Amino acid sequence: MFEGICEAIHKELDVLDEKYSKGTQLSGKDLEDIDKMAHALKSLKGYEVMLGHSEYDGGSYARGRSRTTGRYISRDDGYEPHDGGSYRRY
Repeated sequence: MFEGICEAIHKELDVLDEKYSKGTQLSGKDLEDIDKMAHALKSLKGYEVMLGHSEYDGGSYARGRSRTTGRYISRDDGYEPHDGGSYRRY
């Protein structure tokens, strides 16, 4: 997901890396650009991971909160027993 965008950002970073590997002094503008590109890559990766771990199904998250109570629910019957057992981890 977002391979084209990430590839374009990596190419721009490669150009800057080559420029600065020759000993050029880092400019403020390039530093801002590098920061923005690194942040964009990190954000896109985080978004990709988030989509991969959520189970969005018609407006509700299957592993998320109950639409009626707002409490966290499991995949099966909704609640874990309160007999000292631990909550399931997914």
